[in-house]
Amino acid sequence: MKKYEGVFMIVRSRAPVRISFAGGGTDFPYYFNSGKAGCVVCATINQFAWGTLATRRDQTINIESYDFLRKLRFSDLNEIAYNNDLDLIKAVVKNMNKTGRGMDIFLRSDIPPKSGLGSSASAFVALIGLFNHLKGEKRFTNYEIASLAYKLEREELGIGGGYQDQYATTFGGLNFIEFFPTHVCVNPLRIKEDHAKELEKNLVLAHLAERGISGDIVADQTKKYEQKDYSVVEAMDTIRDTAHEMKYALIRGDLEQFGRLLHEGWEQKKRFSPLITTKQINDIYELARKHGAIGGKITGAGGGGHFLFYCEPNKEQIVSEKLQEAGVKVIPFTFDTEGLVTWEIADKSDL
Repeated sequence: MKKYEGVFMIVRSRAPVRISFAGGGTDFPYYFNSGKAGCVVCATINQFAWGTLATRRDQTINIESYDFLRKLRFSDLNEIAYNNDLDLIKAVVKNMNKTGRGMDIFLRSDIPPKSGLGSSASAFVALIGLFNHLKGEKRFTNYEIASLAYKLEREELGIGGGYQDQYATTFGGLNFIEFFPTHVCVNPLRIKEDHAKELEKNLVLAHLAERGISGDIVADQTKKYEQKDYSVVEAMDTIRDTAHEMKYALIRGDLEQFGRLLHEGWEQKKRFSPLITTKQINDIYELARKHGAIGGKITGAGGGGHFLFYCEPNKEQIVSEKLQEAGVKVIPFTFDTEGLVTWEIADKSDL
């Protein structure tokens, strides 16, 4: 307890990153506001953003990011301003700390930024969860947490992207998420436990390289869609249909079809923008396919980050070995089913 002088309470949180299977791109407003509902199939995994909030008896606000090796100190809430220095943490503090109460906030992530796994959304949600825990009976619902995370990341800070990340990390689990002009609907996929274990076993997650600025890719595909570029519009519609097909394949337990749909989705996604793939990414994909991967896809906007493969049964280890021989890092994981969780580690009897 010496680390936090004058502490009332210490709250911790964690929020998982997600792997996207199908439908990515249709969760953008330019798509689902055009008269076509968007949808994605995605799952969260056991790689997290971790947050800690310790309340203080004064108005001092200390924020620290382990990932960026940065610490900032403010005498009160009014001193906090956006300047591209830990703005992610600042945005949550400015919007959630309505009383101006002093606090120490710490954030770290298992997955680095620019991962393609929605790590920034998981950080936003973990931080919002800390403040939400303090609200007691007036806590936000999961839908309200995800909506606020989207508004802070996409609108207040202007970081490009769609809606799926915030909802996936907040709710957790394997979901079919639908996007409409007025609301989002998260539908948990009720698949048999044996099928879920088989799916998890046969998936390989590989870290290719740090990607560039995802906003460049998003801006390019947005422009093409709004200009009604036939190739992009057709590809997005096909990807939406693929997400529906994948949902039913998972419910049936047809995992071979799941793998084929991953491949089909990747082929369509590459039509969004020439920035999505590179020769290195294409070569790695062909290497994995040669040694047992049925299908795969980039897990985020593209250009780098993580690539997900679904392999023939008992070929996942061969695929992993070949990828590592080619200098690609393979990330072990299991599915997460909890989403955002928060807990206390200090007595609050003196609040």
